[in-house]
Amino acid sequence: MELNFDPFSWISLSIIISVIVIIIFLFVIKSEKFKSKADYRTLFIIGCGWIPIGLATEIWPLTIVGVALAIYGGLNRKKWAKQVTWKELPEGKRRLKIGLIIGFTLIFVAGGIVYWVYDSPDYSVAIVDELEAIYPDSNINASDTLLIIDIPKGSFAAAHLLLSTSDTGKIIRFKVKGIPAGYEQSPSWYRLLEVPVSENTGLDSRTEKFSGQTNPYVIRKAPFFIYEVLKPVEQKITMDSLSFAMRFELAIDSSFPAGSHELELVITSGFQHKTISILLNVYDVKLPAFGDSSMKYVNWHSINRISSDHQLEKWSDEFWTVLSTYAEMMAKGRQNTFWFHWADFFDFDSDGMVSNYDEARLEKYIQTFLDAGLSTIQGAPFTRRINWSTDGMLVSLPALDDLQIHTSSESGETIIATMFRSVLGTIEKNAWTEMWYQGIFDEPTDQYVDRYKQVADLLYSIKPDLRILEATMTTSLSGIVNCWCPQVHEYQANIDFFNERKAAGDDVWVYTCLVPGGPWINRLVDQERLRPVLVAWSVARFDLDGFLHWGFNHHRGKPFTELVVLHGGPKNYLPAGDSHIVYPGGKEPWSSQRFEAHRIGMEDYDLIKMLEGKKPDMANTLVLELFRAFDDYEKDIGKYREVKKRLLQELD
Repeated sequence: MELNFDPFSWISLSIIISVIVIIIFLFVIKSEKFKSKADYRTLFIIGCGWIPIGLATEIWPLTIVGVALAIYGGLNRKKWAKQVTWKELPEGKRRLKIGLIIGFTLIFVAGGIVYWVYDSPDYSVAIVDELEAIYPDSNINASDTLLIIDIPKGSFAAAHLLLSTSDTGKIIRFKVKGIPAGYEQSPSWYRLLEVPVSENTGLDSRTEKFSGQTNPYVIRKAPFFIYEVLKPVEQKITMDSLSFAMRFELAIDSSFPAGSHELELVITSGFQHKTISILLNVYDVKLPAFGDSSMKYVNWHSINRISSDHQLEKWSDEFWTVLSTYAEMMAKGRQNTFWFHWADFFDFDSDGMVSNYDEARLEKYIQTFLDAGLSTIQGAPFTRRINWSTDGMLVSLPALDDLQIHTSSESGETIIATMFRSVLGTIEKNAWTEMWYQGIFDEPTDQYVDRYKQVADLLYSIKPDLRILEATMTTSLSGIVNCWCPQVHEYQANIDFFNERKAAGDDVWVYTCLVPGGPWINRLVDQERLRPVLVAWSVARFDLDGFLHWGFNHHRGKPFTELVVLHGGPKNYLPAGDSHIVYPGGKEPWSSQRFEAHRIGMEDYDLIKMLEGKKPDMANTLVLELFRAFDDYEKDIGKYREVKKRLLQELD
């Protein structure tokens, strides 16, 4: 038989009864029959006993009453009566005390039994590797109670917990044991939130709807839900669903002692305890600061989305505060490069001419990211196409897009030169020149080459040694672009050309977006979590200089519920996860499983470069065991962990 009542209500009722009993007790001892004073000492003792019980069980009425009784009894310390022995008590008072003792004992025993029986649901828990794709309907293997983590200093030890319960509405608590004494970092806990994948990534690009071909290289056929978002929580949550997932995370800084440590994750609900073990092998290997990495890494962020997602006026004090949390999130993910749009720092008249330059705003903006540890500045492309079917190239002025000012026009060249000189002056004044790359036109194709060269020549006439970083879709800009960034499959198809450009002194990055799909390296939601890890291994494999992705927080308004969104024509959809890899929280961004996976790969890159300096042949061997080409790489997490362990052992 099921009893439908809340055990906390029962316990609260027992407290009320106890208080009533105390009031009756006080009334009785003040009555003419007993002609005695209040026993303040007893009240003080009762209050002191109730405070820890209330705190431990989180029954706040009990704590409050306990504090009140303890204060009341303590304030009347001088009125404490001399203690009378049991034998000296009158028969009536003996019976009253015996009755009170029995009554209180029964009330608390009954409350404890109810708490234990009805607030201790049957639940199961299993630990899984943080790179494992997990779903709300994942099977929980309760025998999975041990995870081995091999980690360098400067990283984050993390694990995911899958939980299922027979009942909802109960409190579950998490505690960590085994952290070395004196270690100052505290563990963090996250609730993993599920997101929908309504369509699979396409075999060639976008989604399967684009070409009508089935993509066999996805982790699960759509539609489905998958755990993705990392929502920060306290060490206790209410079980609001029959299955859910949690993330444990502990920053391992340089003060954490090297060696093996057994951590215990204790999960408690009511009086039921379950223990999960983590064997944490910390190597005496220190990751370099992410800003010092030789690999550049950028996710383009949207300040308009930050403003609207968090309901902030752009450039208000509150906006700057939240913007800094986005910079800090980038830093945690080892993203060391950020962008800025020229137009955000200029005002224009009705003809599109520059009327004002807010240099102080630009300096504050750049400094916000530098203060977070990022070290490379990318000026965003400042021109745009009219559409993909014409070759018109316009100055990108979001507030005045209807003007359609062509870059080759006199007005266009004047606007570009005015903005460029202003930005250049600020960059040079603050000694940021060595940090700075500049874009011109996103994804230029062959038809835009002539117009692109005209704009580049204008910039080079002002600053001959300008570094131009561009997401390129043509190989016809040699001598103009000096920091190439092709899509990964285009790099692989034209590898000889890009090797020649490197030999000529150019940088070569790579990027992904809504293409490529199929087996290619990307970081979409319906792909293995090893793919974003191996992005950085690819950079090490081919001795590239960086990685770019456009989608930090460019969702289309429903980041948690619509990951596949229309992007033009009837078959043109952004695949799940292309537009954003972080999610808007209350006053900060929330990370994702994919963003953390990308961070792990960035850490691996720095470890690989460290080993290259000592044992280049061994470093190359380890890289090839996991990554050979952008469509030929290891997908087994166990194999990845084994190679990662060997990498750390070689460096230790």
